[in-house]
Amino acid sequence: MRVVLPSTLAAVLLAAAPAAHATSYILDKVEINGVKSVSADQLVAGLKDHAGDKVTTDDLIADQDALAKELETAHVVGGIQTAMRNKNNGHIDVIFNVDDKGVQAPTTTKVAPKLGTQTFVGNTAVSSDDLAAATALKTGDELSDAKIQAAEAAILEAYKKAKKVSATISGSVKQDGAAADITWTITEKKTKKKKSVDDEGGMQTDE
Repeated sequence: MRVVLPSTLAAVLLAAAPAAHATSYILDKVEINGVKSVSADQLVAGLKDHAGDKVTTDDLIADQDALAKELETAHVVGGIQTAMRNKNNGHIDVIFNVDDKGVQAPTTTKVAPKLGTQTFVGNTAVSSDDLAAATALKTGDELSDAKIQAAEAAILEAYKKAKKVSATISGSVKQDGAAADITWTITEKKTKKKKSVDDEGGMQTDE
């Protein structure tokens, strides 16, 4: 919210005060004008000072700040200009003019889930411990699409090193609040042996 600086408001009050420069006033009325997105009466009720209270410059500055916070909480976009109506008898009215530009929906920040467990299903050629080490994922690590894709690639690479067995990988993520569990479903397929002709014309099998 854009608000009048406290020093500016104080200067207005002192300039309009009686010759004795009284430091306190009797507040007759509080007006909040220009609000469309929230109830003006509700905003007035949320202020510390109300009609009949004895107030100082500091009290009015605090009310201005409190109003700005109320509008911010209600996600109202705009600004405040504050004015005072001095009745020259120690009594004042305070007017808050709000430039209400409407309500802006709050923005939320998406928090990455953290890894709870990762489970491997269908793997026989490579142990679950070896596959878990290959993914480099540990309990409590923040997860992202990039990390999950990298982990899947690491599992495939582990199978390439094992030879004789190829694999297809399917990963599913189950999120519960801030934690997420990954289940890796692995379908293994034995690699076919390749046959080739040796130098003497016989057949040999490549391992």
